[in-house]
Amino acid sequence: MVLKWELRCIVEKVELPALLPDEHLLSVLARWFDTTGRNDFLAMSSKVSSNNAVLTPSSIWRPIYSDLAHHYIDTVGLIKILSEHTLISFYKPFLREKEVQKLTAENLSVDKLFKIKPALQSHVQEASHWRWCSECAKDDYDEYGVTYWHTYHQIPTMHRCYKHNIPLLSKCQSCNFEYKNFQRHWLPPNDGECLECQAVLEPVTVLTAPTSNWLDAISIALHQSREPIELLTLIQLMKNKLGYEVLPKNIPVALRKEVALMQVNFESWLQDDVINSYFNKDRQDIFKRNQKILNIVTTVYRDSQVPPISILLMLKSLGLEHELTKLLLR
Repeated sequence: MVLKWELRCIVEKVELPALLPDEHLLSVLARWFDTTGRNDFLAMSSKVSSNNAVLTPSSIWRPIYSDLAHHYIDTVGLIKILSEHTLISFYKPFLREKEVQKLTAENLSVDKLFKIKPALQSHVQEASHWRWCSECAKDDYDEYGVTYWHTYHQIPTMHRCYKHNIPLLSKCQSCNFEYKNFQRHWLPPNDGECLECQAVLEPVTVLTAPTSNWLDAISIALHQSREPIELLTLIQLMKNKLGYEVLPKNIPVALRKEVALMQVNFESWLQDDVINSYFNKDRQDIFKRNQKILNIVTTVYRDSQVPPISILLMLKSLGLEHELTKLLLR
């Protein structure tokens, strides 16, 4: 089936540069702007898309992705654009069916204006700003004459570069500048110096616990996998492990203690350094009454929407990491 791209969201026909390996779709807009020599990113990017209000990597899909994909559909192909130049492959196993259905070829045309953003994404520490690897930036500049934003580096459950295994940079430790939009600076530095204050960018310290190492590895595998994994399958794995297929809406007293123990065991397993490394809340806040982002009972049995990091930590706590690997290797 040939996808017909309507152009009413494209304000002006411009010649965008070719996509580079593992380049995020929004990155190509930043590279194009860099060639214009102008200093007003929002004004210039409106020539490419009128949907340029929010340009962070926190969303899985938004209308500007359709506008940009239009430029490459004939030369690169839709499947490659989605799998290599967005984070859809990583996020898809954690989406509800109605969201997965939106990410079909028929719906990814610019006349279907919709956004998909993971639930409770604002609580995830590395989800809303752009990150880069200092070694990748040097390599990219040497090979292509420019730096750019890699898709792998924007996966919030990854703390290390997929190529160099060194901590990803997210901001300048001296002036705290970070790339939350492209209005002031739009590409990673290639010389290891902050573009805002010219300070040497200091390497950051990231968690080296087994859980963090596993999250890095499984995140790479999820992003690379072309095997369809459904959220319902992951939830069913946890149901089988916890021992209950369903829970009554009003849990009787006899069952209440066992249900409460599910959450107690999860909280006991989850260490403070993991919480502090991946979330914007500390233990006390994240486990407050009615908080759902790390509530294993409401996630598994009450259909609460949570970000991928929550599902992955729950699977890990239940010893189901090998089952997830099997699904990826089918």
